[in-house]
Amino acid sequence: MEGTKEKAVEDFISKKIKGTKWANRVFVAGGYVRDELMGKDPKDIDLLVNAPNGGIEFANWITQQVGAHREGTNPVVYPKYGTAKFNLRGVTHNGQDLSDIDIEAVMPRKEQYKPGDRKPDVSAGDLKDDVERRDFTVNSLLKDLSTGEVLDLTGQGKEDIKRGVVRTPLNPDKIFTDDPLRMLRAIRFTVKYDWDLPMFMIRSLKKNAAQLENISQERIRDELNKMLTTGHPDKAIKLLKVTNLITYVIPELKPLIGLKQGVHHKQDAFGHTLQVLKNTKPVLLQRLMALFHDIGKAATQSSTPDGIHFYAHEKEGEKIADDIMRRLKYPNELIDAVKTGIVNHMKLKHGGDDSVQLSDKTLRKFRIALGQNLEDTLEVIHADNISCDRTSELPNQIINVRKRLQQLDQNKKTDKPQIPIDGNDLIQIFHLKPGKTIGKILASVVEKWYDDPEISREEALRIAKDIIENDNL
Repeated sequence: MEGTKEKAVEDFISKKIKGTKWANRVFVAGGYVRDELMGKDPKDIDLLVNAPNGGIEFANWITQQVGAHREGTNPVVYPKYGTAKFNLRGVTHNGQDLSDIDIEAVMPRKEQYKPGDRKPDVSAGDLKDDVERRDFTVNSLLKDLSTGEVLDLTGQGKEDIKRGVVRTPLNPDKIFTDDPLRMLRAIRFTVKYDWDLPMFMIRSLKKNAAQLENISQERIRDELNKMLTTGHPDKAIKLLKVTNLITYVIPELKPLIGLKQGVHHKQDAFGHTLQVLKNTKPVLLQRLMALFHDIGKAATQSSTPDGIHFYAHEKEGEKIADDIMRRLKYPNELIDAVKTGIVNHMKLKHGGDDSVQLSDKTLRKFRIALGQNLEDTLEVIHADNISCDRTSELPNQIINVRKRLQQLDQNKKTDKPQIPIDGNDLIQIFHLKPGKTIGKILASVVEKWYDDPEISREEALRIAKDIIENDNL
């Protein structure tokens, strides 16, 4: 069970410090205590050691006690911050091997940030100083490893967990100025636990939103990913909008706000996007596809007497998503997968709820175009289908598409068309030179393969002959 090893570490350290100078001085801090009070499996053990240079000294002491001390590597120390990271390599306790649990130990400290610099100047402090520097009250709790007592030095942490409230230990303007990424963490905690974000916090987020410009795109991306894979990704994006953080995370979503759609939709483009996001599974690829699937609509909106249209919005969306994801430093493989989903998310719409109007050729093309991203894209298309106006919903389309894909060419599930001729055949048989004609022939044979994967070599050569003869006319 997740958390079992961490509990074994806690018990081991509590026993190890009994009767030593470290008794009543070592505390588990932050998320570990929060999760335990919430009845969740605690993880990520962070220790607060109440002594001058306590984190480093304790890490050295305990690794020496268990024979795991390795000069320079266990612990790894950061003197500037009074921090040490260590492990209990080779220790088994309560039937658990504790070797692979990384532990961080710090001394109580004060932090002073310079504008635009997320690396603070650190000085020694007391327990109260330390908990007040933390991001939220729910993360400011301490558990004494000697007594098991949970200390709530802000007087708010335990109550905020019970009430489900995200707020800062001190004035949020100071907390957010110290590290602007905490603004995105506030959104993430709110949606992760489905808690409330008080109005004074929302006002502070609006006030300080522009400070996200001081945060690296990688850190912003990582927080966005965590938001998107919670149970309430739609609420996260909505809060980004309400707090204006969206301007500094994904400003390209803003033109969708209030963007009217046609008869197939009951919401504006932004509201529809949130609904699709909500209807996907907590898989990052699906959530990113959903978030960006209609992002090209603002640039492609047109009106005619028969309504509002967004012709080729999926192709425009592919370009915009590429720009966003490259700015946020996503890996190329994920960018390509998201773009593939976006550009193909309209390909099945005409097939109807029963998918009868989709030809086998269309499905073969779709399957090969999507490759390993097929299932995630089908999930997003389904989420899109059930997020339309009730009269335009296609709740059964993807169920039926999956059935047909399963039955289609069961012995020929290839990742690309397998045609019976190649360029060398054309050069040898028809004495063609490498060039456009060969490309044209092969493209035509591939197109025929989509109609009939059993296309024979003779038929492929007939196609080649017809093209050559027509080109020579």
